Amino acid sequence: MTHGPVQILLDTDMLTDCDDAGALAMLHALTDRGEAKILGVAVNGVDTHGLHSAVVNAINHYFGRPDIPIGMSPRTADQTPAKPSTYAPAIFKAYPHDGLHDAERPDAIGLYRRLLAEAEDGSVTIVSIGFLSNLADLLSETSGRDLVARKVRGITIMGGAYPAGGEYNFQFGGTGPTTKAALAAWPEKVPMTFVGYELGEPVVTGKGYADTPDSPMRCAYQLAYDSIRQGRPSWDQVAVFHAVRELHHDGHTWFRPVRGQNRIAEDGGNVWVADPDGPDAYLEAASSPRDLAAAIEALMMAAPASRQEK
Repeated sequence: MTHGPVQILLDTDMLTDCDDAGALAMLHALTDRGEAKILGVAVNGVDTHGLHSAVVNAINHYFGRPDIPIGMSPRTADQTPAKPSTYAPAIFKAYPHDGLHDAERPDAIGLYRRLLAEAEDGSVTIVSIGFLSNLADLLSETSGRDLVARKVRGITIMGGAYPAGGEYNFQFGGTGPTTKAALAAWPEKVPMTFVGYELGEPVVTGKGYADTPDSPMRCAYQLAYDSIRQGRPSWDQVAVFHAVRELHHDGHTWFRPVRGQNRIAEDGGNVWVADPDGPDAYLEAASSPRDLAAAIEALMMAAPASRQEK
């Protein structure tokens, strides 16, 4: 485990699914506990409403951290998946935020560069819970690869299926070549950990929002897939949980790593090549989905420390 709070840079699509909102809420709860610090949020994909970054800011505002920097993918709708966010318009209207539309925010690649340049060497953990376009664009230049190699201690990526298969973040909307480019350009010395579809799918959370005060997260779970009633798999939350708490926490082992290397096809499908001395790993569950869901949901539902103090 690391000493002091884990320095997190989150890369999220915050589009149609609500697990992104739950994952960001978790990060704030972990920050309230002194386990994490959110350096910034990079947003990938295109919301055809032009509002999904406002969801990020509304959640940050709800937790008393409205000044966390947010950057937007520079890609246009013909260069990356474009979808109407399930919940962004409602959250934009109903909750406090900075009022900015996506087009008014700074470039995510510039945000990456600035935050990494300001960080201590080997101190930043990236959590990717969306498409890999921001990472592909950052790593497309030698200076970006050098920054990652020097400043990043590791990345947890929600993407792929293991030991082989296909998954939304790696494949949707023709993103396979971008996925392949991002992972191929990643510096070998910086370990990658993958959270597959199969790991998060049985970890169902979100119904607890029915019993919490109104919030942007509760709104997201109401509007996306009726998740406040049915619950929703915790793909993105598992990635955040691992990025901050790693394999073990508080005497409990949550995950087992399978070491090796990810091979990515042009369409974004993946095959894991196992190698006990390999540079990277995907995660297998070392606890029951119910236990992991309970631990995750406790963080998702935690009241903001800023509101507890009032």
